[in-house]
Amino acid sequence: MNALNKSVIGIELFTRPWIFIRGVPAMKFLPPEGPPEIAFAGRSNVGKSSLINALVNQKGLARTSNTPGRTQELNYFVPGGFSGEGADLPP
Repeated sequence: MNALNKSVIGIELFTRPWIFIRGVPAMKFLPPEGPPEIAFAGRSNVGKSSLINALVNQKGLARTSNTPGRTQELNYFVPGGFSGEGADLPP
């Protein structure tokens, strides 16, 4: 795959609407291994959910809060028409 094709795929990936598909409260509920995933991990209240919303240009996809530690599950999102998932991790 050449650089132009990769650029087009990247643009399409972040301009399509994304949807929330599941929240996982514990490791035993993780989905089976499958397509590649993108995960955002970091300290509490640093803007992981806000970054996800900004990347996909979709306010409210990943819930945000001013309260530290609000995300308590692994939240999975998928872009429309693509295989793969993105996850918002708790701190």
